[in-house]
Amino acid sequence: MHRFARHNAGPDARRHPRPTMVKIHVEESLGANPGDAALNPADPVAMGVPATLAPGFLGSSSGRAFRALVHRPYRLLFAAFLVNQTGFWISHVSMQGLMVGLSHNRPIWLGLLFFFLFIPAFALAPLAGVAADRYDRKRIMFSSYGLVAALSAALAAFTALNWITAPGLLALALALGTCFAFAGPASFALAANAVPDADMPSAVSLQSAANNLTRVVGPVAATPFVANGHFEWSFLTFMVAALCAAVLIGLMRVTPYEAEPEDGGILSRLAVGFVHARERRPALPALAMVATLSLFGVSHSAILSVFAEHELGSARYFPWMVVATGAGAMLGALSIGYRSRGPSMQAAAVLMLGYSAAMAVFSSARALPLALGSQFVIGWTYFAVMTSLQTLIQSIVHESKRGRVMALFQVAWAGLVPWGGLGMGAAASAIGETATLAAAAGVCAVYAAGALIWARSSLALEPAPDGGLY
Repeated sequence: MHRFARHNAGPDARRHPRPTMVKIHVEESLGANPGDAALNPADPVAMGVPATLAPGFLGSSSGRAFRALVHRPYRLLFAAFLVNQTGFWISHVSMQGLMVGLSHNRPIWLGLLFFFLFIPAFALAPLAGVAADRYDRKRIMFSSYGLVAALSAALAAFTALNWITAPGLLALALALGTCFAFAGPASFALAANAVPDADMPSAVSLQSAANNLTRVVGPVAATPFVANGHFEWSFLTFMVAALCAAVLIGLMRVTPYEAEPEDGGILSRLAVGFVHARERRPALPALAMVATLSLFGVSHSAILSVFAEHELGSARYFPWMVVATGAGAMLGALSIGYRSRGPSMQAAAVLMLGYSAAMAVFSSARALPLALGSQFVIGWTYFAVMTSLQTLIQSIVHESKRGRVMALFQVAWAGLVPWGGLGMGAAASAIGETATLAAAAGVCAVYAAGALIWARSSLALEPAPDGGLY
């Protein structure tokens, strides 16, 4: 049996019965076998999607990145994600603006805000992954969104009544981060359950693109609230968005996930997930690249507001830099969905080198146009790397371990951001924002060059690893 057919046989195949197609292997739709996948990328049958389900635009090469929207469960999940993430970015920018006022724009407090918001993804995501592999994933997401709405309402009330303090804001950020930590692995796994394997690249790229569309829309929508100091309206908006997302998740109709019997307790289940990631090469190297970019890359956003004020002359430029990053990130994520060839470690390493160069340029920027342009490239390359690696990992893991492996992805992506943000804030306080950003760019460049050399040598030694794509 073909290696991908072997990996994906089992409960997932029963949940997603496929109509008759010419191509049935995941790797051919991902482009791991270019000779077969290149038959006709505009042909929905050759791409693993029945022509009756992918008419018109979705059946063309131009619609390749959007093909997951054929499936109603995914459309509802996508809409929920889009609405909730828009609310999150409106709230997130406002939380930073509120902390600037509460802490008199001290970098260490902004770093602490990032730390408290994302540390649950580091500490709790492994447990959330076990939960996603054991309990109903839809119910986990529904409950998480409901709690987010309640916490956002509390934050809005405390802010409106002038009861909020910097430590209080950190406490609420920690509670919100806990909800996000449990929603993450369930969301990743539910997206895979909502589409057939052949549409996985489209589903992953669309979620990443939606995340970054909201990085543009959210800060723009938050600008009037932040500029006028009405942060409570931002938090109320997030409350409404979370409630709407919960309703959309409730409308999804997917076959409930049936966990496979496993022996042992929580620690044993966690160990099984890690061993599975190690066996499905190159999942662990992909996770290591995600972790490096989280620690030394995206964490630089923790000091963007300080950089805007100290180096560009006004903290009001901060929301526009967030918008520029989000615009680039959205296009970078979609670019992966349009690729006819599948993800690989070499391609990700090249993109990471581009990220490093853009970060170096940004560190020396003293004019707003150059800062916005470099942030656009930073967003493009960062999310192109992350979307590519997430697609790679999702395509090679077994359904029964998906939640735990994607929890490791969440730890590497969002879980390390608080540590990076805390480090960025401390370094900026000690040596300045310019030196901190330049050093981070150097670390990313060195790692990317090493990863590229390693991937090429691994491909030469092992041209067809078991499910891996070097």
